[in-house]
Amino acid sequence: MTTTRTAARETAQEPAQAREEAGGASEFSIGLVLLAGVYLILSPWVIQFTGTFGMAATNMISGIVLALFAAGCARSTGLRTVAWVIPVMGAWVISSPWVISRGRGLVPLDYPGMPELNTATWLSNVIAGAIVLAAGIALTLSTRRPAHR
Repeated sequence: MTTTRTAARETAQEPAQAREEAGGASEFSIGLVLLAGVYLILSPWVIQFTGTFGMAATNMISGIVLALFAAGCARSTGLRTVAWVIPVMGAWVISSPWVISRGRGLVPLDYPGMPELNTATWLSNVIAGAIVLAAGIALTLSTRRPAHR
């Protein structure tokens, strides 16, 4: 009788341990997304590209959305079912300098005679977007993976 209870306790503990391990990976991913979101909010002043309204606006809006989404995922595990949005936002952050600065017909947010985007702006968005993309993929995979060993 005691062996049955002990075996039942051990099998009940295994999924909990697997959830804790998966939870650690997802918590790290959520933290990365939150930090990248805060960085994107502050990036127009950190990189000093405030003269380009389109890039400043898209980075601030993307950063606010990412930070709020990461805070929501940290607060509620139910929100993690739509974690696929985070890699999509990461892809947008990577591609936004090309869309905003090169696609004058697509998104005409800048005024004529506006200064060109500098290398720091391009690199900043590509690196932040790559971090968001990788963390979002990891979070999406950790929420879809069954919690067993």
